[in-house]
Amino acid sequence: MTVGLARVTISAPQRRVDVALPEHVPLAELLPEVLRHAGEGLADDGEKHGGWLLRRTDGVALATAQGLFPQGVRDGEVLHLVPARDNWPELEYDDVVEAIAEGARRRGTVWSPASTRTATLAGSTVLLAIGLLAVLAAGPAWAGAAYFGLGVGLLLALAGITAARAYGDARAGAVLGGCALPYAFAGGAVLIASGDRAGVIALLPWLGGPELLAGSVALLLVAALGAVGVAASLRVFAAGIMTGLFGALTALAALLTSAAGAAAVLLSALVCGIGVLPLLAIRLGKMPTPPVTLPTGSEAEQSFTGAPAHGPGLDAARERPDRARVFAAVSRTEELLTGLLIGHAVLCVGAFLVLASGGDLSAQILIALAAAALLLRCRLFVTLRQRLPLVTAGLVGVFALGVDVLWGASEAVLLGVGVTVLLAGLAVVAAGATWTRRAPSPYLGRAADLLDTLAVVAVIPVACAVIGLYGMASNLSI
Repeated sequence: MTVGLARVTISAPQRRVDVALPEHVPLAELLPEVLRHAGEGLADDGEKHGGWLLRRTDGVALATAQGLFPQGVRDGEVLHLVPARDNWPELEYDDVVEAIAEGARRRGTVWSPASTRTATLAGSTVLLAIGLLAVLAAGPAWAGAAYFGLGVGLLLALAGITAARAYGDARAGAVLGGCALPYAFAGGAVLIASGDRAGVIALLPWLGGPELLAGSVALLLVAALGAVGVAASLRVFAAGIMTGLFGALTALAALLTSAAGAAAVLLSALVCGIGVLPLLAIRLGKMPTPPVTLPTGSEAEQSFTGAPAHGPGLDAARERPDRARVFAAVSRTEELLTGLLIGHAVLCVGAFLVLASGGDLSAQILIALAAAALLLRCRLFVTLRQRLPLVTAGLVGVFALGVDVLWGASEAVLLGVGVTVLLAGLAVVAAGATWTRRAPSPYLGRAADLLDTLAVVAVIPVACAVIGLYGMASNLSI
């Protein structure tokens, strides 16, 4: 089989044609060429009955916006070129049991060995999560919690590297390496923790600035080890590296200011730095970029005067990288960008939790602005797994804000918030139902851009209020 081609037989009204079609090219781009080979005048005849489409033998129509490979078409299949408006006859059954089995198969895919593999990996993740909860719940009260967490984290990282390198199971290696990251953080944080209350999170009262610094450094080291050793699913380890790096920087800031102030600094940096992540991923992924300008000097003058335009500068400008190298760079960059966005979302969630635990008005305003900015800025990313982290972080921010506002509020506030969120929820459902049928108007998109800009610009002044810079400035005496 030729790589990237599907050898199929097309049964047309005039003849049968054996062709090799690109697997990933949309059928809308291939149909004109198919019609030309399938018979004379077919393209003109299609105007009389609404065009042509390709159907499988069971009558399933192939989508023209997708290629053959995404729709499961493989070598040797027979496709029927039929008018788009023709009704394909249903398959007739002479056995009721066969019809029941066919209907059951249409309700969903059957359990496969791949499903078993996924279930076992998910089960192992759940079991390891229970062990992680034991380490966090014990904290400094158990003398061996730190060594247990660090030991399990290192063991899981080595097991992931072994699974990926020695056995060629990159998926299991990525899962084991990913489970090693929270163990490393928990072990590093508990290692220097004391029994006193050092943090603002109620579930982890022993987690303060020094503990966060130690845990983030351990997380950073294990994530770097996993990225180099496993060398697969880079998004998992890129998220760990980003979380560990910015967690350590936030811990250093917490040593100079309060926990809420450090969280405000982190959140403002994350919201304002979303646009930097794609550029950083392109740099780290070594994405080849076209030359911005042509070479200047004697070589450029020769090309304009008609002389032979040769030389190392122009030759380098004309040189195109290998197609496989470009695809590999795109895949690597996309993995890194997804990982950076996941780490970005984890850091935002942590900042939201710290700010919501204080109950301060400026912190609540900062949470609202940051959540709105995340939900609006997710439109910059088109793929599902890149947009989902920002949407999740924004919704967590909205939930944290709601809990902070409603905790200990009066009955009037509770009633007002309840009615407001009810109306907002109904409006969101109606908007989603409308925008799935037609795209939002350009005016609405422009309004969203303006709100996005205002939210991002307002984040830094509000963060300064959370830190207390305005109060410090008012107390200065000149």
